[in-house]
Amino acid sequence: MGYKILMLPFVGAVIGWFTNYVAIKMLFRPYRPVKILGYNFQGLIPKRRKEIAHGIAKTIEKELLSAKDLASVLEGLEWREEVEKAVDEIVEHRFKASQIKKIPLLGLISENLTYHVKYLLTKEILGHIDERKDLFVEKFQGKVNMKEMLATRIDNLDIKRFEALLTDFIARELRHIEWLGGLIGFIIGAIQVGVIYFL
Repeated sequence: MGYKILMLPFVGAVIGWFTNYVAIKMLFRPYRPVKILGYNFQGLIPKRRKEIAHGIAKTIEKELLSAKDLASVLEGLEWREEVEKAVDEIVEHRFKASQIKKIPLLGLISENLTYHVKYLLTKEILGHIDERKDLFVEKFQGKVNMKEMLATRIDNLDIKRFEALLTDFIARELRHIEWLGGLIGFIIGAIQVGVIYFL
């Protein structure tokens, strides 16, 4: 049996690997329609980009994160600490910048006064937040269309960036497909050698 025949499995492996490699690349390429012999050719993913973007967005909204989920997070936020901190900074800054401490009598009571001002402001602000939080969450949930927002964002990505994101995410699986093509090509080549040998 000639060495050329024994090379068949290796040639088959290269052909199988290369075929799958090209097939994977052609999912994205060409990026824009190219006319060849009167027919338009375009990568499957660029051609169906809007449909794919909506499909990804729908899956994310359904399985991972919806407007309702975000609304629940907003509803559970604790504002007290942030409000107290903001009020404290504002009041302290205003009192330091004012002339109150230079007035003998008011200077003595300024610390007590600032404490009461902070308390009253914090109480008032938190009261308004509690009253309006439910309304805000309800409006947020009604107005934010998570699926459309995600679909638009994905669809507006540069096609090369979109390709990079997808291929990075499934890079390992794509390599497996390429090597699987090589393995299948090798097996087919080995079968051909066997057929030639026994015939």
